Order: sequence, then structure tokens, then C-alpha cells
Amino acid sequence: MLIWVCALHCEAKPVIDFYRLKKSHDDNAFDLYRGDNMACIISGIGKLASAAASAWIAARYEDAPSIAWINLGIAGAASCELGSIFALNQVTDADTGQRYYPAPGADSVLPGYACLTLGQPSEDYRENQLYDMEASGFMHSTLRFSSAELTQSIKIVSDNQQHKTGKDRPRISALIHRHIELIDQQANSLLALNQEIATLEIPAECWQQLTAMAHFSQTQKNRLRVLWRYLMNRDLSTEQLFGKIGSCASSKAIIEALEQLSYRESEGL
Repeated sequence: MLIWVCALHCEAKPVIDFYRLKKSHDDNAFDLYRGDNMACIISGIGKLASAAASAWIAARYEDAPSIAWINLGIAGAASCELGSIFALNQVTDADTGQRYYPAPGADSVLPGYACLTLGQPSEDYRENQLYDMEASGFMHSTLRFSSAELTQSIKIVSDNQQHKTGKDRPRISALIHRHIELIDQQANSLLALNQEIATLEIPAECWQQLTAMAHFSQTQKNRLRVLWRYLMNRDLSTEQLFGKIGSCASSKAIIEALEQLSYRESEGL
């Protein structure tokens, strides 16, 4: 399952058209478009809106064996050429300082770039950094449901110090549509990885030993399974993983320890 999260309809339109997604009339919390093994949700502007939309749709697909995510949208930059496309490899929340590390695969067709997520629009651009308003909220939310390597953010530069696309929504759609084949390649690579991770089975004896260490809610079990599968895919042995959590006294501590290990592993990708 691949879920696209876009702030605006004009950002989502190239994806909706390319994959021929159909609008769902069963939902009213957010505009949602669906296709085969794929969905696209329109969150609205801002990191809180992006986080809320991601959590909402994750709950709708909680029975999916594994979920891959792409946050697709526009960003500002100091000197990047208008229409440049990047896969974020670092996201920093300007308000909290929290950093996230999306992990585009080794076969990513897009160059990497860092992004600062702001709470309010700004044109005070710094060099070597993109600016947006959604990526940190998207990352904060989706990392609760999927691993870093299944959570990506693709940004197209719509504004720089010389040119302003601003609120020209047809122009925004055109900038994104220009790269739709590259975006499709990135999505297909992510879907293939998602399928690979979804088929990883945690041995029954290992799962019983793991869940016997503390009381886990069903939500925590889902998160535990995601993290364990991801770390298995990073070639960490069962013995290594149990060694990392052996001193944890609660389900929350176990999950936090595995999340920290997952973040460290994703930084190396």
C-alpha cells in the first residue's frame, strides 16, 4: 500500500491524473482519492494538518501488512532553479528543532536535499536548504506507522529569490507534472521495497518472546511489528535486537529503543 500525502489539490493533481485515482465519496474528514494499492489524501496547509491527515488515513488502512508513504509538494529555496526536484534526506522542524531522516533507497532517481519546516510562510531563505510547511508533521506522524525507509518526501521548488510561483495553482501543478515520470520511478521503487518488507515474517517463537516482555496494546503491537521487520531487513540479528531492549522495563521503553535504533540505521542509508 502506497499513500501520497499532499497539502493542496494542485500538488496532488498530477498524481491523481497519472494513476487515474478516483475520489472517495465515503469520507468527509479529508479529500481522499483511491486506486489499486494506492491512495492520495489532501491534508491542507501546515505541519499539524499533514500529521493529522497521515494519522487518519493510517487508521483507515491499519490492516495493511505494510504502508509506504510519499509526501509530495512544493518548497521554497534560495538559489535552486525553479522546478528542481529533490527527495528529502533530512527534515528539521523550525519550532522544535526535531530532526527526521527520510531514507530514499540506494536506487533513488532523485537528488537528496535538506528541508526546514516552518510554522508560517517565509521568504528568508538560506543556502543549501529547502523551506516547506508540511514535511516535519508528515514525518512525525508516519514514522509511528512505518519505518524511515518507507517514508519519503519529494519536493519541487516553486519559489526562489528571483521567481515566485506563489498561489498560481495551475503553475504548481505544471511544475510537478513535468517530473511525473521520475516521481513514478521513485514510487515504484518504494512499492517494491514495501512489498519486500511486508513479506518478512517474524518467527512465531521470536514474536511470543517479544510480546511477553511487556503488555502491548494492539496499536503498540502494530508499531512493534513495523520496527522489527525494518531492523530485520537491515540485517540485524534477533540476538542483537533482543540485546538492545533487554534492559527495557515497559512496552513504551521497548518501542522507543527500537525507534532510536531505526533512526540511527536510517541515517546511514
